[in-house]
Amino acid sequence: MRNTPEWPNGRRVKASTEFTAYFYKDMFKRAFLPVLMLISVFVSYSQIPEKGNVVAGAERAFEKASKAIAMPAPGCAAGVSLNGESVFEKAFGLAEMEHNVLNTAQTIFESGSVAKQFTASALVLLQQDGKLNIDDPVRMYLPELPDYGTPLTIRHMLNHTSGLRDWFAVRALSGEGAGEHIVTQQMIFDTVVRQKGLDFKPGAEYSYSNSGYQLAAMIVERVSKQKFADFVAERILKPVGMKNTGYRDDFQRITAGRAQAYSKNGDGPWRLNMPMMNAHGGGGMLTTVSDWLKWNAMLDARTWNAQLVDALETQGVLNNGQKISYALGLSVGSYKGSKQIAHSGATAGYRTFLARFPDKKLSIAVLCNGTAPDSTALVNSIADEILGPFPAPPTAANTEPLPVQQPEKYVGLWKNERNRTATRISVANGELRFGSAPVRAMPDGSMMVGGTKVVFKNDRSGKPISFDATANNDTIRFTAASEWQPAAADLTAFAGEWYSDDADAKVKIFVEDQNVYQLLKNSPRMEIRPLYKDAFTDGFGQMIWFDRDSAGKVVGLHIGGGRMRDMPFVRVR
Repeated sequence: MRNTPEWPNGRRVKASTEFTAYFYKDMFKRAFLPVLMLISVFVSYSQIPEKGNVVAGAERAFEKASKAIAMPAPGCAAGVSLNGESVFEKAFGLAEMEHNVLNTAQTIFESGSVAKQFTASALVLLQQDGKLNIDDPVRMYLPELPDYGTPLTIRHMLNHTSGLRDWFAVRALSGEGAGEHIVTQQMIFDTVVRQKGLDFKPGAEYSYSNSGYQLAAMIVERVSKQKFADFVAERILKPVGMKNTGYRDDFQRITAGRAQAYSKNGDGPWRLNMPMMNAHGGGGMLTTVSDWLKWNAMLDARTWNAQLVDALETQGVLNNGQKISYALGLSVGSYKGSKQIAHSGATAGYRTFLARFPDKKLSIAVLCNGTAPDSTALVNSIADEILGPFPAPPTAANTEPLPVQQPEKYVGLWKNERNRTATRISVANGELRFGSAPVRAMPDGSMMVGGTKVVFKNDRSGKPISFDATANNDTIRFTAASEWQPAAADLTAFAGEWYSDDADAKVKIFVEDQNVYQLLKNSPRMEIRPLYKDAFTDGFGQMIWFDRDSAGKVVGLHIGGGRMRDMPFVRVR
C-alpha cells in the first residue's frame, strides 16, 4: 500500500492522478510542485516510527504483560524489529515449571499455524523450479485423493477454499484426535483420503482447514524427493539465516532450549500439554522470535525472492469473484488503520502470533508456552504502544445508529444456512440482541451487529423470515426457525448406533430420563439438546441433525461444526 499525502482538512488524496490534478490547476502552484513533492516524501517517511519510540512502546507493553501473570506460570517471548533490525527481544514466565527454568529471548517454542506460510513458500519455490504449478489439481501429485467431481487445486488448499474437512475434527469423531493418541503424517493422510465428500465445492467458500496443509507437505516430499523438513531447511531456513528453526517431526526427540507447553482450565492448576504428533505442514515448526523477525525482514526487504513475496501475499478469490483476506499461509488486512500481514498459531499449549506492518517497516513476534496470556493480545498491545494513539475514525454522514423499531418482531431462533447452527435474537432491557451482541439500526434500513451488516427480508405481512449477515465481503443467510420441544416418546426415534465410513467412526444415541445423549469412542457421554426440528446441539458449537425418509422414519444422522460442517452417518443398529 503506497503512502499518500494528507492535508489539513483530513482528506487523503491519491498519489497519482488526483494528486497531480490538484497541483496543476495553475502556474503558480506548478512552480512550487518540487517543494511540495519533497514535503510529501517527508510526510511518508515520518509515518515510520522512530526507533526510540518503538523500543519504549515495546517495553511498556512487555512490562504490563509480564506483571499480569501470577507466578509460577508459563509465559512468552516477544520480539520487535524496525527496518529489518531487531530492536527488542525479551521473555517472561517459565519455560519449564518443574524446575523453574525461565523463558529467555532465545527460548525455542512451537509455531502452531504460523508455520503455514513456510509450507506455502516451499510449494511456490517448487513452482519457480518448474516442477509444479500451485493451480494444478492435487490429484496430479496425490492420486489417492478421491475424485470430488470438480478440480481441487493446490491453491485451494493453501487459501482454505478446498472444502476439505479439518482432520482434527474428523479424528475427534473416532476418539483418536490430537492429544489422545500419537498422530502421524500417514494417519492424517489416511483420514483425509478416506472421505468421499467435501463440505463445499472447491473455491466456493472460505473455511479454515489444516487438512490441506498436511497434504501440501506431502506434495513437497513427492515432488522434491526430499523429506519436507530437509527441503525447507535447505531452500528457506538456511538462505534466510534462521539457524534456530526446525520441525517437530519426531515428538520424542529432545530439543535443547525448548519451552514445555502448558494449559489450564479456569482456576485449576497448570498441566503439561505437549503435542504428541510426528506431523507437520499445517504447523510443527520449532523456532525463536529472533528467527521469525529475520523471516519478516526478508519479506519486507524483498531482496531474496520478490516473486515469492508477491505469491504469498496474493489474496484468494472465490468462484464468484469475491476476494478473501487469506492469501498463501498469510492473512492480509489492517489493524487500526495500518496494513497488517499476519498469522496466529496454536498447538497443544503453545500460542503464537507473527505480524508485519509493511508500511511502518515494523514486525512483532510473540511466542508463548501457555494457553494464557493471549499471544494475539500481546502483539496488539505492543502495536498499540508503538503506533498509538490512534485518531478516532471519521463518522460518515447517515451512519449514526438508531433505535430498532418494533424489536419484538425479530425475536426468535435463526438458523445459519451454511453450517446449521442457530442463534437466538432477544430483547433485553428494551435492546435487541443477537446472541449477546447488541443490534443497531442504520439509516439505510439495515442493522449492524458489531462489524457485521444485517439486512432482513420480510414476507407480505411484514414478518421477518430471513436475513443476510455480511462481514468482510462474506454473506451468510439466516432463516427463521421454530423452536422444537419434542415429547419424550418422540426422542426414541433417534436412538441407536450410527456409523460413518468417511470418518471411520461410530456414535451411539440414547435416551435416558427424557434427555438425549451421544456417546463417542473414548469420550464421556454428552447431553445433546433439541434446537429446531430434528436438530440438536451439544452446547459447544457442534450440531447433530437427522434425516427422515418419505414415510417420516429417521434414516440418517449428521454431525457438523465449524471446520467440519457435515459428516454423514448411517444407522447400523
